[in-house]
Amino acid sequence: MGNNLFRPGGPLRISRVGGNRFNASISIPKDRDGRIARECPNDSCSPGYFKIRLGTGITGKQYETFCPYCRHRADSQKFATQEQQRYAKDLVMREARRGVDRMIRDSFNLGPFGRRTLVDGFIKMEVNLKSAPLPHVSPPFEDQVRRDVVCPSCGLDQTVFGLATWCAACGKDIFLMHVAAELTVVRSMLNDVDRRRELLGQRVASKDLENCLEDAVSIFEAALKALTRRNLSQSGRTTEQVETQLKKVGMTFQDILRTCDALRELVGIAEVPGVQWDALNAAFQKRHPITHNLGVMDRKYLERVQSREREGREIRITAPEIATTLDNVQAAVTAIHAQLFPSLPA
Repeated sequence: MGNNLFRPGGPLRISRVGGNRFNASISIPKDRDGRIARECPNDSCSPGYFKIRLGTGITGKQYETFCPYCRHRADSQKFATQEQQRYAKDLVMREARRGVDRMIRDSFNLGPFGRRTLVDGFIKMEVNLKSAPLPHVSPPFEDQVRRDVVCPSCGLDQTVFGLATWCAACGKDIFLMHVAAELTVVRSMLNDVDRRRELLGQRVASKDLENCLEDAVSIFEAALKALTRRNLSQSGRTTEQVETQLKKVGMTFQDILRTCDALRELVGIAEVPGVQWDALNAAFQKRHPITHNLGVMDRKYLERVQSREREGREIRITAPEIATTLDNVQAAVTAIHAQLFPSLPA
Protein backbone atom coordinates (compact mmCIF):
# COMPACT_ATOMS: atom_id res chain seq x y z
CA MET A 1 0.00 0.00 0.00
CA GLY A 2 1.54 3.31 -1.10
CA ASN A 3 2.35 6.04 1.38
CA ASN A 4 0.03 8.67 -0.08
CA LEU A 5 -2.37 9.31 2.76
CA PHE A 6 -2.16 13.03 2.05
CA ARG A 7 -1.73 14.42 -1.41
CA PRO A 8 0.07 17.75 -1.81
CA GLY A 9 -2.13 20.77 -2.44
CA GLY A 10 -5.88 20.51 -2.26
CA PRO A 11 -8.19 22.66 -0.11
CA LEU A 12 -5.87 22.30 2.90
CA ARG A 13 -2.75 23.20 0.86
CA ILE A 14 -0.94 20.15 2.20
CA SER A 15 2.82 19.86 1.84
CA ARG A 16 5.28 17.17 2.95
CA VAL A 17 7.91 18.40 5.40
CA GLY A 18 9.87 15.17 5.59
CA GLY A 19 9.21 11.49 6.20
CA ASN A 20 5.61 10.98 7.21
CA ARG A 21 5.15 14.56 8.37
CA PHE A 22 2.86 17.00 6.59
CA ASN A 23 1.83 20.60 6.94
CA ALA A 24 -1.75 21.73 6.35
CA SER A 25 -2.87 25.34 6.01
CA ILE A 26 -6.36 25.90 7.38
CA SER A 27 -8.28 29.17 7.16
CA ILE A 28 -10.39 29.88 10.23
CA PRO A 29 -13.79 31.39 9.35
CA LYS A 30 -14.44 34.94 10.53
CA ASP A 31 -17.68 36.11 12.09
CA ARG A 32 -20.12 38.35 10.26
CA ASP A 33 -18.18 41.44 11.36
CA GLY A 34 -14.89 40.13 9.99
CA ARG A 35 -13.46 39.25 13.41
CA ILE A 36 -11.73 36.08 14.49
CA ALA A 37 -11.97 34.57 17.97
CA ARG A 38 -8.99 34.22 20.31
CA GLU A 39 -8.65 32.44 23.65
CA CYS A 40 -6.06 32.97 26.36
CA PRO A 41 -3.86 29.87 26.89
CA ASN A 42 -3.57 30.72 30.58
CA ASP A 43 -5.97 28.24 32.22
CA SER A 44 -6.56 30.48 35.23
CA CYS A 45 -7.62 33.46 33.11
CA SER A 46 -11.30 34.36 33.09
CA PRO A 47 -13.07 35.01 30.79
CA GLY A 48 -10.04 34.65 28.50
CA TYR A 49 -12.12 34.92 25.30
CA PHE A 50 -11.95 37.84 22.87
CA LYS A 51 -11.98 38.67 19.17
CA ILE A 52 -9.81 40.73 16.85
CA ARG A 53 -10.24 42.13 13.37
CA LEU A 54 -7.42 40.85 11.20
CA GLY A 55 -5.60 43.54 9.24
CA THR A 56 -5.75 46.04 12.10
CA GLY A 57 -3.17 46.65 14.79
CA ILE A 58 0.56 46.04 14.36
CA THR A 59 1.54 46.02 10.72
CA GLY A 60 3.78 43.26 9.44
CA LYS A 61 4.29 39.86 11.00
CA GLN A 62 3.05 39.63 14.57
CA TYR A 63 4.67 36.78 16.48
CA GLU A 64 2.97 37.22 19.84
CA THR A 65 -0.40 38.15 21.29
CA PHE A 66 -1.41 39.57 24.66
CA CYS A 67 -4.47 38.55 26.61
CA PRO A 68 -6.69 41.62 27.15
CA TYR A 69 -7.67 40.34 30.61
CA CYS A 70 -4.52 38.98 32.28
CA ARG A 71 -1.81 40.21 29.85
CA HIS A 72 -0.51 36.67 29.33
CA ARG A 73 2.02 36.87 26.50
CA ALA A 74 2.51 34.01 24.04
CA ASP A 75 2.94 33.03 20.42
CA SER A 76 -0.12 34.11 18.43
CA GLN A 77 -0.90 30.52 17.45
CA LYS A 78 -1.27 29.61 21.13
CA PHE A 79 -4.39 31.80 21.26
CA ALA A 80 -6.46 29.53 18.99
CA THR A 81 -9.80 28.68 20.60
CA GLN A 82 -10.81 25.12 21.45
CA GLU A 83 -13.47 25.27 18.74
CA GLN A 84 -10.90 26.34 16.15
CA GLN A 85 -8.62 23.47 17.15
CA ARG A 86 -11.55 21.06 16.86
CA TYR A 87 -12.42 22.46 13.43
CA ALA A 88 -8.84 22.03 12.19
CA LYS A 89 -8.61 18.45 13.48
CA ASP A 90 -11.95 17.55 11.87
CA LEU A 91 -10.79 18.89 8.51
CA VAL A 92 -7.54 16.92 8.71
CA MET A 93 -9.38 13.74 9.75
CA ARG A 94 -11.78 14.12 6.85
CA GLU A 95 -8.82 14.50 4.49
CA ALA A 96 -7.24 11.41 6.07
CA ARG A 97 -10.48 9.47 5.47
CA ARG A 98 -10.33 10.50 1.84
CA GLY A 99 -6.68 9.37 1.71
CA VAL A 100 -7.43 5.94 3.22
CA ASP A 101 -10.12 5.30 0.61
CA ARG A 102 -7.73 6.36 -2.12
CA MET A 103 -4.94 4.11 -0.81
CA ILE A 104 -7.28 1.08 -0.74
CA ARG A 105 -8.47 1.81 -4.28
CA ASP A 106 -4.90 2.14 -5.51
CA SER A 107 -3.69 -0.98 -3.72
CA PHE A 108 -6.43 -3.20 -5.15
CA ASN A 109 -6.66 -1.31 -8.40
CA LEU A 110 -10.38 -0.88 -7.86
CA GLY A 111 -10.90 1.81 -10.45
CA PRO A 112 -13.18 4.85 -10.29
CA PHE A 113 -16.26 2.87 -9.17
CA GLY A 114 -14.47 0.98 -6.37
CA ARG A 115 -14.93 -2.46 -7.97
CA ARG A 116 -12.71 -5.13 -9.40
CA THR A 117 -13.30 -8.73 -10.50
CA LEU A 118 -10.48 -11.22 -9.99
CA VAL A 119 -10.54 -14.45 -12.05
CA ASP A 120 -8.10 -17.35 -11.60
CA GLY A 121 -9.26 -20.41 -13.51
CA PHE A 122 -12.50 -21.57 -11.95
CA ILE A 123 -12.20 -19.05 -9.11
CA LYS A 124 -13.91 -15.72 -9.53
CA MET A 125 -13.81 -13.05 -6.81
CA GLU A 126 -15.26 -9.58 -6.80
CA VAL A 127 -13.75 -6.83 -4.63
CA ASN A 128 -16.12 -3.98 -3.84
CA LEU A 129 -15.31 -0.93 -1.71
CA LYS A 130 -18.28 0.86 -0.21
CA SER A 131 -17.19 4.10 1.40
CA ALA A 132 -19.35 5.93 3.87
CA PRO A 133 -20.04 9.59 3.04
CA LEU A 134 -17.33 11.93 4.26
CA PRO A 135 -18.27 13.51 7.59
CA HIS A 136 -19.59 17.06 7.61
CA VAL A 137 -17.26 19.50 9.35
CA SER A 138 -19.09 22.21 11.26
CA PRO A 139 -17.43 25.62 11.41
CA PRO A 140 -16.21 26.78 14.82
CA PHE A 141 -19.01 27.79 17.16
CA GLU A 142 -18.01 31.13 18.62
CA ASP A 143 -19.61 33.32 21.29
CA GLN A 144 -21.13 36.70 20.57
CA VAL A 145 -18.95 39.42 22.10
CA ARG A 146 -20.20 42.94 21.69
CA ARG A 147 -17.84 45.36 23.40
CA ASP A 148 -15.68 46.82 20.65
CA VAL A 149 -12.73 49.16 21.09
CA VAL A 150 -9.86 50.32 18.88
CA CYS A 151 -6.44 50.61 20.50
CA PRO A 152 -5.22 54.23 20.25
CA SER A 153 -1.59 53.06 20.12
CA CYS A 154 -1.56 50.39 17.40
CA GLY A 155 -5.08 50.57 15.93
CA LEU A 156 -6.14 46.99 16.71
CA ASP A 157 -9.92 46.57 16.46
CA GLN A 158 -10.81 44.15 19.26
CA THR A 159 -13.92 42.89 21.01
CA VAL A 160 -14.02 41.69 24.61
CA PHE A 161 -16.22 40.69 27.51
CA GLY A 162 -16.65 43.35 30.20
CA LEU A 163 -13.93 45.92 30.81
CA ALA A 164 -10.65 44.45 29.61
CA THR A 165 -7.34 46.13 30.31
CA TRP A 166 -4.75 45.33 27.66
CA CYS A 167 -4.48 45.61 23.89
CA ALA A 168 -4.17 42.14 22.38
CA ALA A 169 -1.62 43.32 19.80
CA CYS A 170 0.74 45.79 21.52
CA GLY A 171 -0.02 44.92 25.16
CA LYS A 172 -0.60 48.53 26.24
CA ASP A 173 -3.12 49.58 28.87
CA ILE A 174 -6.40 50.57 27.15
CA PHE A 175 -8.68 50.18 30.16
CA LEU A 176 -9.83 53.80 30.03
CA MET A 177 -10.74 53.35 26.36
CA HIS A 178 -13.12 50.55 27.34
CA VAL A 179 -14.69 52.70 30.06
CA ALA A 180 -15.08 55.60 27.62
CA ALA A 181 -16.68 53.30 25.04
CA GLU A 182 -19.26 52.10 27.59
CA LEU A 183 -20.07 55.67 28.60
CA THR A 184 -20.43 56.64 24.94
CA VAL A 185 -23.11 53.99 24.51
CA VAL A 186 -25.07 55.50 27.41
CA ARG A 187 -24.66 58.98 25.93
CA SER A 188 -26.10 57.69 22.66
CA MET A 189 -29.11 56.33 24.54
CA LEU A 190 -29.46 59.64 26.35
CA ASN A 191 -29.39 61.61 23.11
CA ASP A 192 -32.27 59.50 21.81
CA VAL A 193 -34.64 60.22 24.73
CA ASP A 194 -36.42 63.15 23.07
CA ARG A 195 -37.19 61.14 19.95
CA ARG A 196 -38.52 58.24 21.99
CA ARG A 197 -40.62 60.65 24.08
CA GLU A 198 -42.36 61.90 20.94
CA LEU A 199 -42.74 58.38 19.57
CA LEU A 200 -43.60 56.38 22.69
CA GLY A 201 -44.65 58.86 25.35
CA GLN A 202 -43.43 60.47 28.55
CA ARG A 203 -43.35 57.31 30.68
CA VAL A 204 -41.02 55.52 28.27
CA ALA A 205 -38.75 58.58 28.17
CA SER A 206 -38.68 58.65 31.97
CA LYS A 207 -37.70 54.99 32.07
CA ASP A 208 -34.97 55.68 29.52
CA LEU A 209 -33.51 58.38 31.79
CA GLU A 210 -33.68 56.05 34.77
CA ASN A 211 -31.94 53.29 32.82
CA CYS A 212 -29.19 55.68 31.77
CA LEU A 213 -28.57 56.63 35.40
CA GLU A 214 -28.48 52.98 36.44
CA ASP A 215 -26.00 52.26 33.65
CA ALA A 216 -23.78 55.12 34.82
CA VAL A 217 -23.67 53.66 38.33
CA SER A 218 -23.04 50.15 36.96
CA ILE A 219 -20.12 51.32 34.81
CA PHE A 220 -18.59 53.14 37.77
CA GLU A 221 -18.96 50.08 39.98
CA ALA A 222 -17.54 47.69 37.37
CA ALA A 223 -14.60 49.99 36.63
CA LEU A 224 -13.65 50.40 40.29
CA LYS A 225 -13.92 46.67 40.94
CA ALA A 226 -11.65 46.02 37.96
CA LEU A 227 -9.10 48.61 39.13
CA THR A 228 -9.20 47.25 42.69
CA ARG A 229 -8.78 43.66 41.49
CA ARG A 230 -5.79 44.65 39.38
CA ASN A 231 -4.17 46.64 42.19
CA LEU A 232 -4.62 43.85 44.72
CA SER A 233 -3.26 41.27 42.26
CA GLN A 234 -0.17 43.34 41.59
CA SER A 235 0.42 43.70 45.31
CA GLY A 236 1.24 39.99 45.51
CA ARG A 237 -2.06 38.57 46.72
CA THR A 238 -3.24 35.26 45.34
CA THR A 239 -6.31 35.07 43.12
CA GLU A 240 -8.27 33.51 45.98
CA GLN A 241 -7.26 36.31 48.36
CA VAL A 242 -8.20 38.97 45.84
CA GLU A 243 -11.62 37.48 45.17
CA THR A 244 -12.27 37.07 48.88
CA GLN A 245 -11.48 40.74 49.41
CA LEU A 246 -13.72 41.80 46.54
CA LYS A 247 -16.53 39.64 47.88
CA LYS A 248 -16.39 41.67 51.06
CA VAL A 249 -16.61 44.86 49.01
CA GLY A 250 -20.03 43.78 47.76
CA MET A 251 -22.01 46.78 46.49
CA THR A 252 -19.77 49.37 48.12
CA PHE A 253 -18.97 51.10 44.83
CA GLN A 254 -22.65 51.89 44.27
CA ASP A 255 -22.39 54.35 47.17
CA ILE A 256 -20.02 57.30 46.79
CA LEU A 257 -19.39 57.84 50.51
CA ARG A 258 -18.56 54.17 51.04
CA THR A 259 -16.47 54.24 47.86
CA CYS A 260 -14.16 56.90 49.27
CA ASP A 261 -13.70 54.86 52.47
CA ALA A 262 -13.03 51.67 50.48
CA LEU A 263 -10.43 53.35 48.27
CA ARG A 264 -8.56 54.47 51.36
CA GLU A 265 -8.72 51.07 53.06
CA LEU A 266 -8.23 48.77 50.06
CA VAL A 267 -5.76 50.54 47.79
CA GLY A 268 -4.40 53.35 49.94
CA ILE A 269 -5.91 56.32 48.09
CA ALA A 270 -6.66 59.01 50.67
CA GLU A 271 -7.81 61.69 48.25
CA VAL A 272 -8.72 61.98 44.57
CA PRO A 273 -8.57 65.65 43.62
CA GLY A 274 -10.49 67.10 40.71
CA VAL A 275 -13.49 64.78 41.08
CA GLN A 276 -17.00 66.13 41.71
CA TRP A 277 -17.77 63.69 44.51
CA ASP A 278 -20.76 65.67 45.86
CA ALA A 279 -22.45 65.73 42.46
CA LEU A 280 -21.76 62.04 41.97
CA ASN A 281 -23.16 61.26 45.40
CA ALA A 282 -26.36 63.21 44.72
CA ALA A 283 -26.90 61.39 41.43
CA PHE A 284 -26.03 57.96 42.82
CA GLN A 285 -28.45 58.41 45.73
CA LYS A 286 -31.29 58.72 43.21
CA ARG A 287 -30.52 55.27 41.88
CA HIS A 288 -31.78 53.49 45.01
CA PRO A 289 -35.46 54.52 44.79
CA ILE A 290 -35.32 54.08 41.01
CA THR A 291 -34.03 50.52 41.32
CA HIS A 292 -35.95 49.39 44.37
CA ASN A 293 -39.07 51.57 44.58
CA LEU A 294 -40.13 52.34 40.98
CA GLY A 295 -38.65 55.82 41.30
CA VAL A 296 -40.85 56.80 44.26
CA MET A 297 -39.08 58.66 47.06
CA ASP A 298 -39.34 56.90 50.41
CA ARG A 299 -38.44 58.12 53.87
CA LYS A 300 -35.06 56.39 53.84
CA TYR A 301 -34.03 58.24 50.69
CA LEU A 302 -35.27 61.62 51.98
CA GLU A 303 -33.40 61.20 55.25
CA ARG A 304 -30.22 60.17 53.48
CA VAL A 305 -30.17 63.18 51.14
CA GLN A 306 -31.78 65.52 53.72
CA SER A 307 -34.42 66.62 51.26
CA ARG A 308 -37.62 68.51 52.05
CA GLU A 309 -39.48 66.90 49.18
CA ARG A 310 -42.57 64.89 50.01
CA GLU A 311 -42.52 61.17 50.54
CA GLY A 312 -44.37 59.22 47.85
CA ARG A 313 -43.52 61.63 45.03
CA GLU A 314 -41.55 60.40 42.05
CA ILE A 315 -37.91 61.32 41.88
CA ARG A 316 -36.95 63.97 39.33
CA ILE A 317 -34.04 63.39 37.02
CA THR A 318 -33.10 65.23 33.84
CA ALA A 319 -31.00 64.46 30.77
CA PRO A 320 -28.45 67.24 31.53
CA GLU A 321 -28.04 65.85 35.05
CA ILE A 322 -27.28 62.40 33.69
CA ALA A 323 -24.91 63.82 31.07
CA THR A 324 -23.00 65.54 33.85
CA THR A 325 -23.00 62.32 35.87
CA LEU A 326 -21.46 60.44 32.93
CA ASP A 327 -18.73 63.08 32.67
CA ASN A 328 -18.10 62.85 36.42
CA VAL A 329 -17.91 59.05 36.29
CA GLN A 330 -15.32 59.23 33.53
CA ALA A 331 -13.30 61.85 35.41
CA ALA A 332 -13.37 59.82 38.64
CA VAL A 333 -12.31 56.54 37.00
CA THR A 334 -9.54 58.35 35.08
CA ALA A 335 -8.21 60.01 38.23
CA ILE A 336 -8.23 56.79 40.26
CA HIS A 337 -6.56 54.90 37.41
CA ALA A 338 -3.81 57.56 37.26
CA GLN A 339 -3.10 57.23 40.98
CA LEU A 340 -3.05 53.44 41.00
CA PHE A 341 -1.10 52.90 37.79
CA PRO A 342 1.06 55.95 37.05
CA SER A 343 3.63 53.92 35.08
CA LEU A 344 2.42 51.29 32.64
CA PRO A 345 4.28 48.32 31.14
CA ALA A 346 5.64 48.79 27.63
